[in-house]
Amino acid sequence: MTIKPTGFTEYSINPFYLYGFTETGLTKAFAFTLSRNPNLLFRFLRLCGVKKKKSVEAFRQISIEIERKRHEGRTDVEIALEGDFHLIVEAKVGRNKIGLQRSQYLTSFLDVPQKALCVLTQTNDYKMTSEQNVVVSNVGWIDVDRLIDDPKLLEDPIVRDFQNYLRRGYKLRDQKEILVQDLSDTKEMTKFRDHRIYRRETIFGSPLYFAPYFTRAAAQPEGEGISFLSKVMGIISCKPGEVATFRDALKEFSEDDSSVADRWLKGCGMDNEDEVFTYFFLAEATKLPRPLLKDGGKNVGRGKDWIAAQIPPNRCVTFEEFVKRM
Repeated sequence: MTIKPTGFTEYSINPFYLYGFTETGLTKAFAFTLSRNPNLLFRFLRLCGVKKKKSVEAFRQISIEIERKRHEGRTDVEIALEGDFHLIVEAKVGRNKIGLQRSQYLTSFLDVPQKALCVLTQTNDYKMTSEQNVVVSNVGWIDVDRLIDDPKLLEDPIVRDFQNYLRRGYKLRDQKEILVQDLSDTKEMTKFRDHRIYRRETIFGSPLYFAPYFTRAAAQPEGEGISFLSKVMGIISCKPGEVATFRDALKEFSEDDSSVADRWLKGCGMDNEDEVFTYFFLAEATKLPRPLLKDGGKNVGRGKDWIAAQIPPNRCVTFEEFVKRM
């Protein structure tokens, strides 16, 4: 890396570039930025499920460590306040996903009221759950970028430099855009229409929008196809009976609109299975001018960048392709 090129007397380089564009570099740069900006730190804690009111004294007492060696392994980042909370952050970039770390560090936490594990990935391996009294939140680096993208935070040159470093070095545009899935079950259609939720088996991925494909068998008034597009406000993976324990998260998803959170909870109350599902909590649906249909025929390659026949689990399409079909 060139620090000063030939022919220049002055040359500005973002100091975070010196970390290199690696998983370790990004994690260290983020931890350093958190340590220098209390506003960003407390916002990130909230994103990870840690409830702590911002104060000068709390910030003074909070510790931030990187690459701490433990019997269970080496953690990426640890943020703690004695007697209050302990957050462990495990980070990945590229298409790397968190494996054993989801449960590997459950015994590493301090004896404090709030224990949280943040799984921070570029692939947006996103969900929220709870294991052994540890809140586990799966956050994408794109969510960190959104957190930073605030005029007040960006007044801090360190935060600006980190955002520049994050955006330049990592392809945040890989965010999945529109999740498209077949929908024909009567109960699931009721949950979508009346309660603005969609449920399926535990999955990974953080789409921005959800578009149900009403099958012919669904016999909906709009007919077969995609007739609605809904923004995904939040995602939680848990057993149906546990959704109510995430009421604070639902209120945050709904931007503190209790009526919306109640509507979501009522929809989840229609389920009683004793297994974990992934719930997508949705904004009010936008109705399309006409239904969008699957690619027909039997030609090889049909459905490329789109959908055809039976839609596979977790099928996402881009806004560009979606608009083309409109």
